Amino acid sequence: MVLNILIILKAFLYTNITNINHDNILIILITSLITISWLSFVNILKIKDKTKDIIKLIIYIIFSLIVFADTIYFLQFNMLPSVQLLSQAGQLSDVSDAIVSILNFKNLLLVLDLPLVIIYSLKKKEDKYKLLPRYSLIPLALIIAFSIFTDKIQSVKAQELYFYHMTDILNSFKDESIEQITDKDIEELRDRAKLKQGKYTGLGEGKNLIVVQVEALQNFVIGMDYKGEEVTPNLNRLIKEKGSIYYDRYYQLVGRGNTSDAEFVSNNSLHPAMDQPSYTRYEQNTFYGLPKLLQDNNYKTFAMHGYKPEFWNREKAYVNQGYEEYLSESFYSGREQVGMGVSDREFFKANVEYLKNFKEKEKRPFYSFMVTLTSHTPFKMDEKYNVLDLDEEYKNTMTGDYLQSIHYTDEQIGFLIEELKTAGLYDDTIIAIYGDHFAIKASDQNENPLMSKLINHNYDYDDMMNIPLIIHMPNEEINEINSNVGSQIDFYPTIQNIMGYDNTKGLVFGRDLNNYEGENTVKPQTYMKKGSFIKDDVTFEIARDGIFDHSRAYNIKSRKQVNINLYRDYYEKAIREINIGDFISANNLLKEYIETGTINLESKESIVKDYTKWESLEDMDEHKGETMLLDINMDKDFERMLKKSRENDIDLILSGDLDKAIDLYDKYELDNSIIRITDIEDYIVATNNKFKRVLFNPYEKKYSKKDIKSFISTYPNIELELKEKDIKKYKNDNINIYKFVK
Repeated sequence: MVLNILIILKAFLYTNITNINHDNILIILITSLITISWLSFVNILKIKDKTKDIIKLIIYIIFSLIVFADTIYFLQFNMLPSVQLLSQAGQLSDVSDAIVSILNFKNLLLVLDLPLVIIYSLKKKEDKYKLLPRYSLIPLALIIAFSIFTDKIQSVKAQELYFYHMTDILNSFKDESIEQITDKDIEELRDRAKLKQGKYTGLGEGKNLIVVQVEALQNFVIGMDYKGEEVTPNLNRLIKEKGSIYYDRYYQLVGRGNTSDAEFVSNNSLHPAMDQPSYTRYEQNTFYGLPKLLQDNNYKTFAMHGYKPEFWNREKAYVNQGYEEYLSESFYSGREQVGMGVSDREFFKANVEYLKNFKEKEKRPFYSFMVTLTSHTPFKMDEKYNVLDLDEEYKNTMTGDYLQSIHYTDEQIGFLIEELKTAGLYDDTIIAIYGDHFAIKASDQNENPLMSKLINHNYDYDDMMNIPLIIHMPNEEINEINSNVGSQIDFYPTIQNIMGYDNTKGLVFGRDLNNYEGENTVKPQTYMKKGSFIKDDVTFEIARDGIFDHSRAYNIKSRKQVNINLYRDYYEKAIREINIGDFISANNLLKEYIETGTINLESKESIVKDYTKWESLEDMDEHKGETMLLDINMDKDFERMLKKSRENDIDLILSGDLDKAIDLYDKYELDNSIIRITDIEDYIVATNNKFKRVLFNPYEKKYSKKDIKSFISTYPNIELELKEKDIKKYKNDNINIYKFVK
């Protein structure tokens, strides 16, 4: 009975902390009854009572830990976690300070009782109030039936603990759904990528480019005076200088990868992944983002981040992003540490020294992408760096610590500018600075009142997600505040136009904020659910349960609620564009577009071909124009066989020792022959040794479907050897599939 009461209390607390405002009583009942049903089921098992108590205790502990983990994740990201994120669990220790910062008595109540419950359960006498299955399963069945046969099922699936996770797990096994993309869609994305002459076009051509992605830089601090002292004096000064454009209606657009997704979106103008961080989900994809574009125009490309190279999978992902060099934690070792890693001051100092040396040696332009660290949550620094005179109510709060931290980082950005001038790099370098994501959550019940007082109106999601973008072009007669609505997805086309290089190979979803004259919207998927948007005058937030009619919209200037039905078209367009972006990235369609200049939308089905095994020269006369597999390890007259195959127009699949196959290629110029491999690693060896066609058999080493999908989406010209039963799994991969028929 005690456990049952605690389960109900925790279900109530869970719905309260995770902001379930619709159907919360229904959600509490379902979560409670499902968990209690498990406990009741244990009671009818024919085992000792003591064993029953231990099993029920384990069930209760697991329930408590899941509720607690979901709650903490929700408080950090304003959404529930996906099973796909389990692969990222190893990175939790790297953000432990951020997790600790959101712990409080209220959410700790979800687990604080566990020691007492364990002691009680192991010592208690027989429970006289055991709930039998019929008492919990019947109401549970009725409630679930009610949910299914009313409009409540969507709400339950999106919010209730067990339904959400079960739906998420089932979705993780599904193949990617196909969005109905049209040639018109591709043409529009192609058009967005084209260089169009307009304001500031080509002012950066041939110049260096430094992009600084500043950790947790929000827009509200720009121009802010706190008790007579500027919070960001150096950024304020840069904005006022000639050559600067300040974008004050610019917003974050991240997925599950936070900072790394800000990088991904900004450099590629693609929507982020939502089941995993984009650098993990799309590690092997082919891209044509800003690094590749500049690389094709004789730029050297650098990524610089003073943390562990494997964090957010950067070390592996940066290769396909187009970065030629990655300077990470070891490069900055021995330098001052502030907060999460190397101090911003030492980070900038080391980077400028490195870039100066490069420039002196190679005499060509560079693109340097720098990611700062010091202003990372929870914004704790040594007291000597906390120089702002905070009011008592802001001391030892996240908001107060943030003001101190970002004030420090602003000072180091001023230091960076001076270092570039001293190194002789400033005059010939375009500098872009933007924030990666918010610092203070709008849903934080402790910090929201402090933030609202600081900015003089209710702190909401549009404030939270608003980050500054500053593009500075030294010695240009420009000074502008650009108030066009945009986000990180618009950075690539905007900076591309300034740099003056045409993007003829890639597709982009963003707009050039300096020249686009249409209505632009921001389409977030984290903190605000998919389907939400921000436009010129309105913020639309889809409801927590994903139901349109439960959503809200408000005027950004007046902060008053407006009629949501006026914005259904925007909501539907936001979802469609995100779906198109997801489909393109999930299926690595940019690879096809980059290689061929088009995407074949009419048919993505694979071509299935048969092959037979070679047994004798006479076989070749019976299989003219077909495909035959030849084991080159067998002792045979290869020269006669090759001549016979060419006479009969037969495609040869060479199977066996790879080194021997390479020798045969060099000797006989086997341009049209297919090399058969059973190890993914052999692909590079084969293609480096001139084989243009590679047939991959995945069975010998027992590769998983995920491994195979990743492999065939990454490399060109791959063909697949499959058993009949497996062919249907790859029917939409647009590859050649071979199956043995004899």
